[in-house]
Amino acid sequence: MNIPLQNRPIEVPADQSCVTSEFEIEAGHRYRFQVEGLWIDAKDPLTGPEGLPHPGGIRERLGGAKRLPEAAWMALLVRTKGPAGKSPWRLLGRGDGVWSDLPPGRLQFCANDVLGFYWNNSGKMEVRVVDVTQGG
Repeated sequence: MNIPLQNRPIEVPADQSCVTSEFEIEAGHRYRFQVEGLWIDAKDPLTGPEGLPHPGGIRERLGGAKRLPEAAWMALLVRTKGPAGKSPWRLLGRGDGVWSDLPPGRLQFCANDVLGFYWNNSGKMEVRVVDVTQGG
């Protein structure tokens, strides 16, 4: 059971291409995510976990190179790393709703940016994960 980790936020710095948490997703459980924070890509405006759909400039042509091309730039992404390998990146954003379909494994997070270009990002997100399987 992950009770002690549920109250401690997982820090996701914008300048890291992947953050592996200690939180372990269990098969058959349901989870709620609570996300707070702001981050920035280079000199763009600050954004929350939902990201910037059209930041302008060269990135309008590079959208297909993002980790998750269909999601906004700098949106918060999530996946798991478990016995079956790494699941695909998915849009977490603000974490609305209850998630019940993540494969078992440790949670991983990142900003939706191009690999090799995390160095000019700053800020962070704090993610809290709550297991709501028992009546949440």
